[in-house]
Amino acid sequence: MENILRRIVRLIPDGVFAIDMTGKVIVWNKVLEEMTGIFEEEIIGKGDFEYSLPFYGYRRPMPVDYVLNPDMIYPEFLNKKADTYEIETFLPALYGGKGAWVKILASPVVDEACDLIGAVQIVRDITVRKTAEIELMKLYNVISHSPVGVVILEFSGKIIYCNDSFLKYTGHKNLKGENIFEVFPQVSLYEIHNSYLKELKYNNKVFRLRGIRLEEGEVLGYALFLTDVTEIRKYEEQIIISRKMESIRRLTSTYAHEIKNMLTGVKGFAQVALQTEDMELAKKYLVKMLSIIDSVLINIREILGFGRDISRNPEIIDLKEVLGNIATFLKGSLKENIDLTLIMPEISLKVFADRTDIEKVVTNLVLNAQDALPEGGQIKIEHQLNNYLINSEQ
Repeated sequence: MENILRRIVRLIPDGVFAIDMTGKVIVWNKVLEEMTGIFEEEIIGKGDFEYSLPFYGYRRPMPVDYVLNPDMIYPEFLNKKADTYEIETFLPALYGGKGAWVKILASPVVDEACDLIGAVQIVRDITVRKTAEIELMKLYNVISHSPVGVVILEFSGKIIYCNDSFLKYTGHKNLKGENIFEVFPQVSLYEIHNSYLKELKYNNKVFRLRGIRLEEGEVLGYALFLTDVTEIRKYEEQIIISRKMESIRRLTSTYAHEIKNMLTGVKGFAQVALQTEDMELAKKYLVKMLSIIDSVLINIREILGFGRDISRNPEIIDLKEVLGNIATFLKGSLKENIDLTLIMPEISLKVFADRTDIEKVVTNLVLNAQDALPEGGQIKIEHQLNNYLINSEQ
């Protein structure tokens, strides 16, 4: 019977060894041989903490010694359950110095009269599990201290975890157990489920919110990521305003140049009219001068329209003419790497509208298209199937 028990102990899938009351090894199974590289016949009968060498690389007490001598000062904390001591620790000398995380259980060995005759220690390799726990703890610390707000939801939207950044951004001290749709009523389950990127204003700040599904065969819940983009948006607005101001400056410069040319023409016709004695010819010069002055007034009206609203004056106008004029001025104000093309039909396009409104809308669309082409490209204003299209191509 004793031989059968020894064989069973030797084949147990955990490392097992036992010592007698004098501290000498009386059992050393096969798994411990694999862990330590020390065979049974080499260690049986050894005492004076020699059995700790294959575990630590030096002599020291082990939990099995504490079972026999509870008053011994042990260097690590041992958890006691009934008469069993346990600990999870790293043993650096196992597997030829590679080391391993193990769980050690040490219990007393008693005879038929319940008298203490020794102690047994079970060593279980938990490296895989412990390594996973350490990695999870690292990940948890990263998420916990991340500048991005992170919240974990059940499928219903109930919050089961949120990090410090999320609490800071939302102004709450604790949100566990609350529903995300009460915190952000402007967000829908559909948007979270489909991982839509959403921007929202909250506490006078701008946030970007995106959700991902947590799945394992079926949707178990969601993780949400909240990023503060307030400063980024301010910076982007400043860039957009700066670009628009530059475009308007160039556009105004072009108008000023055109007006200067027109006024030069008026001056030229006036001088010729003063020098001629032919009244019919002088009259023709005056008509041309009036036409040029009308163009000047239109240009001035367009310039004023960029800075302030003026009274609307709808009338029947030819879109071909209006778009042709505005395209001419825009070509001179756009960047050199932008090519503006106007494609219009042969027939006239009469509409009842305010000329200035159309000019402002087209100008804004073209300038926005230019902003969307930082590397340059082509902008087309085209009439197609009774529709006007402003396309930009890089």
